[in-house]
Amino acid sequence: MGRERLTGKAATQERILVAARKLFLGKGYESTTVAEIADAAEVSRATVFWHFNDKASLFRETFTRLLAPFRESLDRNLEEVDAEKRLYELVAIYESFSTDQLAEIGGFVRWAVETPTFRSLLVTTLLDLHQRFIGSLSQAIAEIVAPSEDPRILATGLMSLLDGNLLLSLFDDTPSIMETRRASVQAFVAFIPLRNRGT
Repeated sequence: MGRERLTGKAATQERILVAARKLFLGKGYESTTVAEIADAAEVSRATVFWHFNDKASLFRETFTRLLAPFRESLDRNLEEVDAEKRLYELVAIYESFSTDQLAEIGGFVRWAVETPTFRSLLVTTLLDLHQRFIGSLSQAIAEIVAPSEDPRILATGLMSLLDGNLLLSLFDDTPSIMETRRASVQAFVAFIPLRNRGT
């Protein structure tokens, strides 16, 4: 999707946010100064403060922007898609976001560990998204398995696999190993409808 060319105030804000994102991810919140952000964005410190009030506000907006692609993916309407296909699509959304935003996700983890000021915001926001995603998985699984099955248990197990693969990828992103981990998730997903077919 193409974006409209930004001008004026919007363009300045975008430059500041791009600079802040790079510095916050590279150095962390505490080690990044507003002066560094201003220099990287080629604006004055006063301009940064005029647009974002303070460094904390700028950090919050940067964090919100980083999560936007995943929120947008979760908000896609997949209701009309067959449940099995929807389940695979949800897994693909998670894996695509995790692969494309791996550096940013590493930044989230570091921020949560190193930045007490924002730990609650970071953890609460990420866990909220996590629970929303488990809810989407549960809904799809509920339409596939027998009524005697607990879809939330299966969804939580699948989510644990996805989260485990993501965490391991932060330490070892060797393509062949990552592909093996992805294949293990696909094997688990393929097994879910078989539970209802007695095979």
